[in-house]
Amino acid sequence: MCTATTRYLADDEYRCYWSKLRGMRKAISESLGIASGITILDVGTGWGLFAIEIARQARRGTIIGIDIVSEEIARKTVRDARVSDIVDIMRMDATDLSFRDNCFHLTTSFLGMRDIHMTRGEEGVERATKEMTRVTKPNGRIALTITPPEDMETEDQRIAVEVEGEVFGARSLPKRFYTGIFKDNNVTVKEIITHYTHRKLTSNQAMTELREGIEIARKIYLKNVPDLADVWDRYGERIEAFGYGMYSKTVTMIGEKSD
Repeated sequence: MCTATTRYLADDEYRCYWSKLRGMRKAISESLGIASGITILDVGTGWGLFAIEIARQARRGTIIGIDIVSEEIARKTVRDARVSDIVDIMRMDATDLSFRDNCFHLTTSFLGMRDIHMTRGEEGVERATKEMTRVTKPNGRIALTITPPEDMETEDQRIAVEVEGEVFGARSLPKRFYTGIFKDNNVTVKEIITHYTHRKLTSNQAMTELREGIEIARKIYLKNVPDLADVWDRYGERIEAFGYGMYSKTVTMIGEKSD
């Protein structure tokens, strides 16, 4: 049954949409039931926004956020959120984590797997997922928040997932891809949780988002991506008709590592 009812973002809501996501990060972190004082690794941490929500749940402990791009923005975000006493940001390749085996109680990734696909491809996503399982303690948990294409319920959601994969290479892989890796690495899927923002971008907002995304992909990730005009020629008519459901729905897979 389709439960994704979406409406267009107002322009003022769009300006802070990524940073807020209508409380999605908070809701996911709360669903994890994070115990205070544990060690946590957040893979593909980006601006550190999910690591911050985890820190607010944990209150004390050690949280490390890693990303392949510059860590300065994330460090500032963490400082501004006043959680730098328990959150550390490091530049690190998710496909080759420099941590020993079995050292984190919880490893997470909030939409980071798509970015890993953008720079490392499907093989890189597989390696990163295996690395997350490797560094997780026995009886510890792995939580992956993803946008599996088979779970997108509305046309605006399907458009966004398709564009991110086809234009930027930030491809969303199906749940069975991760389930197979978990099974091969002694991790059992215990729960799958769905969250919604119930929002989508207008065509003007989507054009702004795509323009900025193209610039970031070229300057930061050194990706050879199409011009905005070419992207709009291909997708503009569908976006104008249905909107652009960026992060409208996410799925969090929670696995537990065996002894």
